[in-house]
This record gives sequence, C-alpha cells and structure tokens, in this order.
Amino acid sequence: MSTPSDWQAQVLALPLAAMGGALAHAVHMPLAWVLGAMLAVAVASLLSGRMLAQPATLRRLAQGCIGLAIGLAFTPQIWQLLGGLAPWVVLGAASALALSVLAAPVIQRLARVDGPTAIYCVALGASSEMVLQARRAGADGASVACAHAVRIILVTGCLALLIGGIGPPAIAPASTPAPATVQSVVLLGLLPAAAIAALVLQRANLPNPWLLGPLGIGGLAAAESWGGRLPDGLLVASQVLIGWALGQSITRDFFVRAPRVLASAVLVTLGILMLCLGLAWLVSLGAGLPLPTAFLAFAPGGMAEMAVMAKAFGLAAPLVTAFHITRIVCTILLTGLLARWMLRVGWVRAQ
Repeated sequence: MSTPSDWQAQVLALPLAAMGGALAHAVHMPLAWVLGAMLAVAVASLLSGRMLAQPATLRRLAQGCIGLAIGLAFTPQIWQLLGGLAPWVVLGAASALALSVLAAPVIQRLARVDGPTAIYCVALGASSEMVLQARRAGADGASVACAHAVRIILVTGCLALLIGGIGPPAIAPASTPAPATVQSVVLLGLLPAAAIAALVLQRANLPNPWLLGPLGIGGLAAAESWGGRLPDGLLVASQVLIGWALGQSITRDFFVRAPRVLASAVLVTLGILMLCLGLAWLVSLGAGLPLPTAFLAFAPGGMAEMAVMAKAFGLAAPLVTAFHITRIVCTILLTGLLARWMLRVGWVRAQ
C-alpha cells in the first residue's frame, strides 16, 4: 500500500520525467522522450536515495497506447510483407533461444549463481514472466529481476544511440505517405475497446496483455479501414511514461543489492547484443530489410521499448513487433524445457 511519501514521489516524478524528455528532445537526443525521461528519473532517484516508483496503471496506459498505435499500422501491405518474412521471424525466435542457452554457463561462471538462476537471468523473454518462472523453478527471483532490468535498460539505451547514429533507412519497407490522425469519434471507441481487450488477456494470464490486447484492437480497426495514427500528444505521453518505468529501477539499492550479478549481466547483455547485431546484419542482406529495422527486430530488448523505438524512428513498427511477439512467446513456452535439459546434461551446474 502506498504511503503519503510514495504519492508525493509519484506526483513529482511525472513532471520531472516530462521535463527530462523535453530537454532531450530540445538537444535532439535519439529516442528523446524515452531516454530523457529515464535519465531524469534515474538521477533524481540516485540523488534522493529513494525509488520514484511508477503506479502500475500508468505503465499499463502507456503500453496500451503504444500497442494501439502499432496495431493501427497493420495494413494489408504490412501483412503481405510479414508473409514473405515468416522464415526470418522464426529464425529470430530460434536465435534468441540459442543465445540464451549459450549465455547461461557464462553468467553462471561470472556471477557465481546456481544453475536455474543463471538460466532465467539470460532467458530473452518477458521479464515479469521469467521472474515468475524462475521462482517456480527454485531460482533467485531478485537476481533474475535485476538481470532483466539491466538487459532492457542497456539494450534500449545502446540501440537508441546506435540507430540514431546510423539514421533512418532511405527507403523503409512498405513505405506509404504518413497516415492521417485517427478521427476523434473513432478514437473514443478504440480506447475503451483496447482497455477491455487488455483486461481479457490479463485475466487469461497471457504475457504483455496491455500491449497485445490494444494491438489486436488496432489491427482489427486497420483491417476495417478505420486506421490512422494516434494523436502526437498521446504518443509523447506514452514514451515519457515508458522512460519513467525504465528509470525507476536505477536506484542506489539497484547497484548494491547484487553487484556481481549486475556486472555480469552487463557483460553478458553486451555480448548477446553484439551477436544479435551481427545476425541482424546478415538477415538484412538476406531478407532485404533496412539494417536499423533488422537491428530492432533481433535486439534482445523489451517488446514495448523496441516497439516505441521502431515507432519513433519510423522503422516498420508492426514488423519489429511481430519479431518480438514470436520471440517472447517461444521463450515463455520453451524456457522451462530448455532449463531442465541444460541441468540434466550438465550444460549448467545445479549449484
């Protein structure tokens, strides 16, 4: 239950995150509204010594807006493009599982943790679901949560700077003129429908319900030619909230709770990211995708963060999201089986 001081911190954090995003936007930082908000909240947390925790409702609203925006972009042209890329989407999911298997013994040696903890620390799936599975498998849930926070923050920051330096592709796949803003009367129907879809998926215990539910509603609207783009104000507000959610984890406790696990997670995440970028380069040649789009499609980041980045940089957000949905679903379904196999054959040590 929140205390009065918790509410004060939350009230202060929102304008602080918005000001950080605005400042980053003014100096042309890549993915400005996300990274600026993240850095502002992180600095405030470190200076104050307290966590500026974000209410779960705000995070859900941000994910819902991002999911709806991406769903509205699932035009028939995008579906046609995805059909031709199906083998590459499967390759993306398979490579994520393979990288997790390769990284597990590495982080076990570096962090000196037990086998189940090592396996779930590097499983490239939905972080909340991986923490739950880790606890059921007898792993250290706190270490797993820390490792995934490091992965998402590091990948988001590195890719934003990298793609910002590369610049947008000269020709994006299935590029079309910028769509018009969704009509207000349509938006008034889409928003409650998106919330209902998210609640249904949440009740069914499916992963990322507040992203995938609205995404499905947006996709249906696009199929019925009710598509378009959300108002810029909604998208900016969503990015600020995503940045706040990332920044709230960067506290003093975050660095002292398990320093060896955190340092190991940084090294392993950078290694996985480099391998993903190399693989994305090969796929960009084989599939004809722009290199920045392939980078985001294969990156081991959070689905919401990668979707936001694709949307902000104009890199075929529906395509990128399709890659990440497939990766996360496969990771959620198969990590338990892979964990038992790795422990049985001695790929990682039980203790």
